[in-house]
Amino acid sequence: MEQLDEINKHGIFKELKGTVTDFNYDTKSLTMTFEATKFHENAFGIMFGGSLAGMFDIAFGTLTAGLGDYSVAPTVQLSTTFLKGIPTGATVRTEVEAVSTGKTIMNFVGKAYVGEELVGSASGTFYDTAAI
Repeated sequence: MEQLDEINKHGIFKELKGTVTDFNYDTKSLTMTFEATKFHENAFGIMFGGSLAGMFDIAFGTLTAGLGDYSVAPTVQLSTTFLKGIPTGATVRTEVEAVSTGKTIMNFVGKAYVGEELVGSASGTFYDTAAI
């Protein structure tokens, strides 16, 4: 655990600065907000698309941990759709939910917003490594 904490001090997880703003165990849903900082800016002056994919990955992974029924569950598949450019300085809100949670495989969907504007969507599959 100490090694993970040390890695996260300097990794993308720290730079994405995600905050859980809502969690519902019964509906298996989670909302997180992230800041699109200068760190995420691409050559076009907007947030790099990989940062949005990372935001979804973190939100899905956080939901996996929040469900409490799984150990470490790495990403198997992550598909992100980019609908609008995200300006630097914007707050990105991800709303994610589990669509299925089996014994080993979990499937998630999510949407990302800046204000009320939909800027992206994603789906992901995660695998519970304790099943190995």
